[in-house]
Amino acid sequence: MKEISHLLRLAYLNILAPLVVEGVTIPIADSFINPNQTIPNFRSGQAYVLLADQNEVETSNNFCGFRQTATISLDVITKFPNGSGSKLASELISNVIQTQVNLLNGQSINIAETDIQVLSTTKVSSQSFEEPGQSLVVFRKRITFSHILIQS
Repeated sequence: MKEISHLLRLAYLNILAPLVVEGVTIPIADSFINPNQTIPNFRSGQAYVLLADQNEVETSNNFCGFRQTATISLDVITKFPNGSGSKLASELISNVIQTQVNLLNGQSINIAETDIQVLSTTKVSSQSFEEPGQSLVVFRKRITFSHILIQS
């Protein structure tokens, strides 16, 4: 067995950064956004992406390396003043993310001096949430991807 969690997060940060949607660079962070970071305006609201939950399972071992199934969830967060905005902003960001993540399919990548081969990439789920507040409404899009990986 080998630990792959941090390598998968680094691979996502590398393939998604910079995440540019309609000319706006959307920040991506690992678990939490820095409260001092300026969040850009996107379609009259604020937008950022968090690398969220992960899960890895070793599926088999062969002579080439350790094969694992690894899932990772991304949280696309858009915030608007009450009475404005919609799910569209998070869906546009999600579309760019999914296009980029598909590029991982079949790729060999070198992260932190470790070679990882991505045998397959699958979108497990994509779910929208609406969270109304006193002054803001938050539209979230949670996307979960699954990868079969070989780490050598």
